[in-house]
Amino acid sequence: MRLEREKIIAACQPSLLPCVHITPEPGKAAGPADSKFGGTFYLPAGAEAPEMEFLAQINLAQVPPLEGFPDRGLLQFFLCTEEEKFESFYEDGCTWKQDAGFFQVRYYSEVPEDVPACENTVPEARWRIDSPEGGMEFEPAEEIATLSMAEDGGFAIDLGFEFLEDALTPIFQAAGEEDEDGEEEEGVYDLENSYEDTDQFFCDFGNWGFKLGGHPSLRQGEFRLDGEDLSDYTKLLFQYDLTPPDDASDLEMDTFCFFIKPEDLKARRFDDILMVHHNCY
Repeated sequence: MRLEREKIIAACQPSLLPCVHITPEPGKAAGPADSKFGGTFYLPAGAEAPEMEFLAQINLAQVPPLEGFPDRGLLQFFLCTEEEKFESFYEDGCTWKQDAGFFQVRYYSEVPEDVPACENTVPEARWRIDSPEGGMEFEPAEEIATLSMAEDGGFAIDLGFEFLEDALTPIFQAAGEEDEDGEEEEGVYDLENSYEDTDQFFCDFGNWGFKLGGHPSLRQGEFRLDGEDLSDYTKLLFQYDLTPPDDASDLEMDTFCFFIKPEDLKARRFDDILMVHHNCY
């Protein structure tokens, strides 16, 4: 099956979504209320810090404008990485809601300029992830829907964009019917005879990386289809993705996708979040 990159991109244009890509900047100075990965974070006076690992916080006033998102305030993401608790959570699958106690998302609509730093405390017996630390760089972008290969040799599409199947099916069918000449061709994926091409396809259409908005990465399928109440979380709020950027040879790192209902994002309510964890170890 020899798929042409440009034909796929053209067919997926109706699925374009705005997003902001985030690049870790370990050497960039970041104060307690700045956008950052790991380290210290903002905690209002009198508030209690969660007994979880601090992953990231995003000062939305520092982010390029993103449709539907607040233009100010602070979003924070915490994850339970205590090893015994994590293993018990994982027994229930790959999706959790915020009230399960596995993670927390906090939003502060107003943040003082001069704030004290709260130290991140991590349990000793923790499930270790290779978390980045330091500042953030932002870049506005647009993404087409995420494509992944299904077990039947076809393709899988992220939730809400299944309508692309009508445009993509003829492309996949034609690729399967074409004669293979064995010659390498730029912009063509030989998904039947080349593991390298298959990895590159996953890399190019996987929508990996740290980001706000856009399309989520898919590794093992669309887990939001596993429950009727999960399909309401259609908006990707934040993706915390440890996959090395632009590296098709290593797509087996942890990815955490935080989803929100569109009406909750519009109302600036962040107490009902769905997290999906992808891992290929």
